[in-house]
Amino acid sequence: MKPHPRLVQAAHYGTWILGTRFGPLVELVFVVGYPKSGTTWACQLLADYLQLPFPRFSLLPVGCRAVVHGHERVWKRYPRGIYVMRDGRDALVSKYFMYLRGIPDGPRPRLSGAQRRLFPGLVDKTDHRANLFGFIERQLRKPTSSRVNWGQHVQSFFESKHPRVGMLRYEELLEDGPATLAQAIAAMGDGPPCLTRTEEAIRRFSFARQSGRPAGQADDASLLRKGQRGDWRNHFSRATAQLFDDACGNVLIEAGYEPNRAWVDACSD
Repeated sequence: MKPHPRLVQAAHYGTWILGTRFGPLVELVFVVGYPKSGTTWACQLLADYLQLPFPRFSLLPVGCRAVVHGHERVWKRYPRGIYVMRDGRDALVSKYFMYLRGIPDGPRPRLSGAQRRLFPGLVDKTDHRANLFGFIERQLRKPTSSRVNWGQHVQSFFESKHPRVGMLRYEELLEDGPATLAQAIAAMGDGPPCLTRTEEAIRRFSFARQSGRPAGQADDASLLRKGQRGDWRNHFSRATAQLFDDACGNVLIEAGYEPNRAWVDACSD
């Protein structure tokens, strides 16, 4: 049984204060990123590599050496850490399916007030193209689990230029996990990384090993739903693409996920 979310949130805030104000004494390693970008996976990998605990759902602030997970933006006060980046379109699709798990099956399901706000106008749970537009519109305007939308979150990393916060790109982690993890660890300023240890961490915490399924095989009822890049193409309509581009198109290009805005026109209704 998970502890009450507000107690966990209070403990998390206390951990953030300790880590950012008393960094040399506490030695926390921060792993942050927009929700559903692979931050939990990155924490598991980094904790395994550094041989540090990765406490979750703690009711007390963490005051010992540990890897700390969060969806905050990059702060200049972080002693060191990793920023996890993922294509915002995929992150939002993953977030959509995560919240969709709580919607009852069947036509015109009864929704709570919070669910109605997340999925405005939902009639059929299985009509993903129709439901995704309203969900993403809400997440761009008033996101859940983050104070800012995906574009603003990623921009905080670019603007911070933090010398000891390395960037770990989710897509590259899927393609070449050991080398990608090693590069992010090196950027934290801890010296040359050990590829043997990054390989061991990737093996221990691979998608297939944790989910029991190969990457790409979806299970919409699981928190580890698909583990694949580019799934947004299966669900974005032309209108949804334009919505995302209007809010985050510049950052999508700056982050290297698209060379220009032609991807919007490639989406069909």
